[in-house]
Amino acid sequence: MLTNSRRRSSSSSMKKDILFVFAAILAGFLITMLVLLFFSFILTKIDAPNKVIKLLSTVALGVGTYFGGYICSRHKHNKGIYRGALCGFIMFCTIVIVGAIFANTVLSFSVTSKFVLTLVCGAIGGIVGANSNSKFRRY
Repeated sequence: MLTNSRRRSSSSSMKKDILFVFAAILAGFLITMLVLLFFSFILTKIDAPNKVIKLLSTVALGVGTYFGGYICSRHKHNKGIYRGALCGFIMFCTIVIVGAIFANTVLSFSVTSKFVLTLVCGAIGGIVGANSNSKFRRY
C-alpha cells in the first residue's frame, strides 16, 4: 500500500515538473519577445544594416533562453545545467519548427550556431538559477 502512494506522489510530482518546465519555456519566449520589442523600437530610430538586425535577434534569443533556464532551475534548485539545457533545446526546436512552417527557412550555418547558443545560454541560466538563494527554499 505504501508503494502505491509513492507512485502516485511521484507521478503527480513528475506532472508538476513538466508543467513548470513548459511554464519556464513560455516565460523565456515572453522575455524574448519583450527584448525583440525593445530592439525593434531602437531600430526604428536608427538605420541599421541586416547584420546588426540578425545580431540583435540572436542576442534576444540568448537572453530569453537564459531566463527560461534560470526560471526552470530556480524551482527545484538541482540539476541546473540539465534543466537549463533542456529548456534551451525545447525553445530551439520550437523556433525551428515555427520558422520552417511560417517563414519557409532553410537549415543553414546560423541554425547550428543558434542551437549552440540556446543550449549554452539555457545551461548557464540553469546553473545560476539552481545556485541562487531564495527566501523560500522548495524541496
